[in-house]
Amino acid sequence: MPSLLKHYRRSIALHLLLVIFGIYFLVAVLVTVIQLYKEYENTKKEFYNEIQTLPSTFGKGISDSVWTYNQELLQSILQGMYNLPIVVGVKVSSLDQKMDFQIGAVLNEQHQFEYYDSKGRPTEQTLTGLGSQALFDHEFPIYYQGPAFDQKIPLGTVTLYSNDQLVFERLKYGFILILVNSIIKTCMLWFIIYFFINKYLGKPLKEFTFKIHQQDTHSPKPIDLAINWTDKNELLVLKDSYNQMIQRVNNNQLELLKLNQELDEKVKARTQDLELAKENAELLAYSDPLTKLNNRRAFFDSGKQSLNQADTQKHSLSLIMIDLDNFKKLNDTYGHAMGDKVLIAFADMLKSSLSSTDIIGRLGGEEFAVILPNTGEEKALQIAEMLSQKASQIELIHEQSLVHFTASMGVVVNPQGNATIDSLLAQADKALYFSKRQGRNQVTAYSSVVTTT
Repeated sequence: MPSLLKHYRRSIALHLLLVIFGIYFLVAVLVTVIQLYKEYENTKKEFYNEIQTLPSTFGKGISDSVWTYNQELLQSILQGMYNLPIVVGVKVSSLDQKMDFQIGAVLNEQHQFEYYDSKGRPTEQTLTGLGSQALFDHEFPIYYQGPAFDQKIPLGTVTLYSNDQLVFERLKYGFILILVNSIIKTCMLWFIIYFFINKYLGKPLKEFTFKIHQQDTHSPKPIDLAINWTDKNELLVLKDSYNQMIQRVNNNQLELLKLNQELDEKVKARTQDLELAKENAELLAYSDPLTKLNNRRAFFDSGKQSLNQADTQKHSLSLIMIDLDNFKKLNDTYGHAMGDKVLIAFADMLKSSLSSTDIIGRLGGEEFAVILPNTGEEKALQIAEMLSQKASQIELIHEQSLVHFTASMGVVVNPQGNATIDSLLAQADKALYFSKRQGRNQVTAYSSVVTTT
């Protein structure tokens, strides 16, 4: 099996054959199924037509036996009908229910399968096999018409049952012929297609592949194929295209050597450019392009390291959350260019006012944050008050008028061992908005917010 699979993967002839055979097999199965179904329907129709002829033969005897209440005669007639090769069950339903009688396989009023012996007594099913319980029936009325009556007198109905098993038995020989015919045609077509595909496609491709493998990669030569059964075909076109390609390869080898040297020089220059671009990209990835402060990503990365170090060394760490007051109104009044100048001026003030070990970041918009390593709450509040005062002293000129702004701040100190940058920012944010509610331009410690609430 592994060798066959390996051959299948390498042989285009076998691959094409299996694809064609698979499609043909599906079509053949579909056609065969349709043909078998049509044969089944026609045979079942013939069965039904044959059953419909039985009332003319047995109807008079059944009517007389029911009219005279002759159960022995009725049982004998029904047994004769049951013995016919197209009948598996007979049921008589009289109007007064005195002459009801069943033999063989019948359906009750709930359309459930039941089986009766020759005496009309319920018994275990004796019919087995495919289609034995797939019953179909023909029902006809029985009348009595005697010399003393002008009209027919209804006596009841007779139901004749047959099943698909009898239909299959009659079809069995035809089914076998159809299946054998389909199998033989499929196998013959398979071998014929394989022979011609392998001869006219598989072998030439194998020869072509073999000659390509024998080529000297440093100095390839044109090849030829022994195909004598046609003047021009796709394989010869492929061979000619391959030879033309080889010729071009040989003609261009010197030019390729020169190009390689030029490419080496360009690669070196490009490598230097890429290294410089990488440095710039890394700077952009961790730096806010407007204020040159740490962006949110860089602030969080550096903050996590600083927080871990503080937990390890059992040192305090404080975080200041800053938001410029009425920044939207400032933008709307003076324009976004002035808003950018305010952000830059505030960032420059932070950088000049804080230590190099402090971590300053712009989190977005007019929001800033500062991490003060090894700093307690009292010292952090003093630094925040100093920053708030310096912010209020910044003066910017817009069209011969001075522009001032203030900042609200929230301060939080990390609890030992169970804080994260996210949780510290959330606490500092609560303190910040407490400052906003108290009139802005204020500094609030988170501890005082918790105590107040």
